[in-house]
Amino acid sequence: MTLNLLIKLPIAIATVFRPFFSNTFSGLHSPYGYANFGFKEIALNTQKYSDRSLYNQTLKPELKKLDKELSEAHFELIQSFSVQKAGNLIAECEDIWHCVKRNPMVSLALSDGATESSFAREWARELVTTFVNRQLPWQEVYACAANWLSPLQTSWQQWLAHQDLSWFAKRKAGEGAFATFVSLEVFADLSWKSIAVGDSCLFIVRDRCLQTSFPLQKSQEFNNRPKLIGTNVKAANINISQIHGEAKFGDRFYLTTDAIACWIFKQLEANQDPWVKLDEISSQDLFAEWVTELRDRHEIANDDTTLLCLKIQDAPMSQSCES
Repeated sequence: MTLNLLIKLPIAIATVFRPFFSNTFSGLHSPYGYANFGFKEIALNTQKYSDRSLYNQTLKPELKKLDKELSEAHFELIQSFSVQKAGNLIAECEDIWHCVKRNPMVSLALSDGATESSFAREWARELVTTFVNRQLPWQEVYACAANWLSPLQTSWQQWLAHQDLSWFAKRKAGEGAFATFVSLEVFADLSWKSIAVGDSCLFIVRDRCLQTSFPLQKSQEFNNRPKLIGTNVKAANINISQIHGEAKFGDRFYLTTDAIACWIFKQLEANQDPWVKLDEISSQDLFAEWVTELRDRHEIANDDTTLLCLKIQDAPMSQSCES
C-alpha cells in the first residue's frame, strides 16, 4: 500500500539544508510520475560563479583558451524518462530523481525506493532532494556521508513519531524505509564526483564507448538484496561507494535504476551496443513503448524503470527549461 505523505523537516536543521522542494520542478505532477521532472537544459557560468575570475588576468594564452571553453560548457539533460512497474499506478512509482544547478556545478541524484519497506517513495524523494539542495560544502559531503545523511535521518524519525498510524502500520514503519542511491556532480572544470549505494548505476560514455560504470560492473552483480540506505541505520555504518574523474566535451552520463542498468550490462556482455538504442529514445512515449517491449520479451525486469542522461555540450544553447 502506498501512502502519499508530504514530509516536512523541522526548522531546527534549516541552517544545514535548504527547504525541501526548493526547485520549482519538485512540486510538479506528471502522467509519468516524479521521475519525469528536471532541467532540460542547464548552463553554468564559470566567470560569475567560480574562482577563475580571480586569476584570469594572469593566465597563459593556452589556459585562457581552456578557461573560455569551460565558461561556454553547457550541461544538457537530454533524457529524463520513467515508467512504473506494470500493473501499478503512476503514483506508486518509487523511482525518484532531482536535478539542480549548484554553483559552480550540476548536481543530480537518483533513488529507487525498496517496495517492501514503508514510505519507500517518500524516503527516496527526501534522499535526492536533500542531497542536491543542501547548503553543506561539497568537501564535507564527500569527506563523510554522515555530514548530510545523519541530520536527514534524525528529522525523518521526528516526523515519523508524530504520524497517526495504526499499530500495525507503526510497527512496519518502525522497521525503517530503504532505498538505493546514486548521484552525479559535475564541476565547472569538468571534474566530476559520484557516490552510490545499491544497484542504481552511473555509466559514463565517450564516443559511444563505455568509460566507467559505477558502482556495479557486470550483470551478475544484480540480485534481490541490493545495498540500501535505511532510515534506521547509522550513516557511519552505511557502506557508501565513491568515485571521481575528469570529463570531456561530448561525454554522456547515464543514471539508471536497476532494470535498465542490468539490461545495459547484458548488452555489453553480448557484444551489443546499448548506446545506439538509448540514443533513439527521444520522448517519454517512446521510452514507455520500448520498456514494455523489453518486458514482453523478458529482456528486462518488471520494475520501476528510470533513464537519465546528462550530456556535456561545448556549444552555447538557449536558456530554457522543460518538464
